[in-house]
Amino acid sequence: MAKKIFQLIAFSFLFYGIVISQSEDKRSQAAGQAYNTGMDLARKKNFEQAIPKFLEAIKEDANFPQANYMLAYAYQKTNKYNKAEAAFKNTIKLDDKFEKAYISLAKLQAAIDKTSEAINTYKAVLAFNPTSAKANFGLAKIYYQQKDFRKAIKFVNKSIESDPKYAQAYNILGLIYIGKKQYAKGAEAFEKAIAKTSSRQKRLKGTYYYRLGEAYVHAKNYSKAEGALLNAIKNTRKNNVKAACNFNLGLVYKNKGQSQKALKYFKKASGNKSWKQSAEYEIDIIKNPDKYSY
Repeated sequence: MAKKIFQLIAFSFLFYGIVISQSEDKRSQAAGQAYNTGMDLARKKNFEQAIPKFLEAIKEDANFPQANYMLAYAYQKTNKYNKAEAAFKNTIKLDDKFEKAYISLAKLQAAIDKTSEAINTYKAVLAFNPTSAKANFGLAKIYYQQKDFRKAIKFVNKSIESDPKYAQAYNILGLIYIGKKQYAKGAEAFEKAIAKTSSRQKRLKGTYYYRLGEAYVHAKNYSKAEGALLNAIKNTRKNNVKAACNFNLGLVYKNKGQSQKALKYFKKASGNKSWKQSAEYEIDIIKNPDKYSY
């Protein structure tokens, strides 16, 4: 499958929430033991082995939403997406206010190109929890990808109202503004995304710094673009992001009249196949300006 299936929930938080919920329920001893064994296996990322344990727990207790939820999660982690979708739906049938299950189901549906179903699932959350930051964010992300920026802004703003520390929501807001060619507003949103992102999340910070730098390049604020792009390179290990930063740094120095620095960064970018053609074109412009004078 071409589309990447994103991790649905932070793992430690997921387990904490599920274990607490399970401890509050009165389950048969057999169901509880099977569930706890499945949880131990899942914590160790032994998802294939965890699946039969969650199935056993469900067999022992048909009214066990947490076991259905963890079964769905294990199916998703082992690329059994149809089974994961069915198990998330079973969870919701057993507990129609299980918000994590709705959010996880909607993310999975969006990732496997069931966009209409994902929208309906997110909206089902908003029917009983209109202030859900994650459901509003999920809808904003889908509408952004569909280039329906009006709806995307509506839902991302609701997400931020519900959770002002939601870095990913500010990131989507920035992308929406870039899509609308409102680069200064996009840069402002990316600045907030960076500020709300933990220092431990270097990968995300690197991506947000890159998007900030690119926004400043579009806005022709080359000094701020330079700082953001250099920070992006420090905070990312992704070769494509580094290459994109190098290309944009080439543009920064080209526009600042620093041709040798521009060449240095365009050459770095040209080593990446995604940026090779664009970078070599820019190198040729600098080295052979007469070819492009009209």
